[in-house]
Amino acid sequence: MSGRRTRMALLLARSQLGLARQGQSLLEHKRDALLREVHDGMRRADAGRAVLDDAGLLAGRALAEARVTHGDDAIAAAAAAAAGRVSAEIGSATIMGASVPVVVATDPRRRAGERDRDPLSVGVAVELAAERFESELALAVDLASAEARLRGVAREARQTSRRVNALRFRVVPALQAEVRTLAFTLEQREREDHFRLKLMKSRRSAGRVRAPARD
Repeated sequence: MSGRRTRMALLLARSQLGLARQGQSLLEHKRDALLREVHDGMRRADAGRAVLDDAGLLAGRALAEARVTHGDDAIAAAAAAAAGRVSAEIGSATIMGASVPVVVATDPRRRAGERDRDPLSVGVAVELAAERFESELALAVDLASAEARLRGVAREARQTSRRVNALRFRVVPALQAEVRTLAFTLEQREREDHFRLKLMKSRRSAGRVRAPARD
C-alpha cells in the first residue's frame, strides 16, 4: 500500500472510529433513559398490583355481603341481567424511538341505571358488589396496559444494551487497532522515506567532494 493510500485509509478509519464512538455515546444515553423508564414502570406496576389486590379484597367482601343478604340465586340473576362486554384494542406508543404496546379498553364501570336492571329491586348490597367488581376490572385493564408497556420498554432496553456492547467491545476496539496499525505503518514509511532522502543527500555531497578539480 502506497503512502497516499495508507494516509487515506488512516483518515477513513479515524472517521469511522469517531462515528462509532458517537453512536456508542448516543446509544448509552438511550439505554440509560430506557433503564430509568423500566425502573419507573416496575414501580408503577408494583403499585398497580397492590391497588388491584386491595380492590379485589373489597369486591370479594361486597359479594360475600350480597350473598348473605340476597342469596346466591338472586346474585346469579342480577349478574345475568347486567352482563356486558368490555372491548379492548392493542395500540402503540413511542418511547425514546421505540414502539411499545398500549392496551386501550372501554371503561367497564357503569352507573346503577346502566346495568339493564332496576337497582331498587336487587338491593344496595348487589349494586355495591357490582361497582366494586367493575372498579377492579378497570384497574386490571390499566395494569395490563402498564405491564405491556413495561415489557416493550424492557425489550428495547435489552436490544440497545446489546448494540452498546457490540460497539464498545467489538467495533470500537477493532477500529482502534486498525488506526494504530495504519498510523504505525505510515510512520515507518515516513521514517524510511526520510532516511532514504538523507542518504541520497549524503551521497550527493560525497560525490561533489570526490570530484577531480578541473584545470
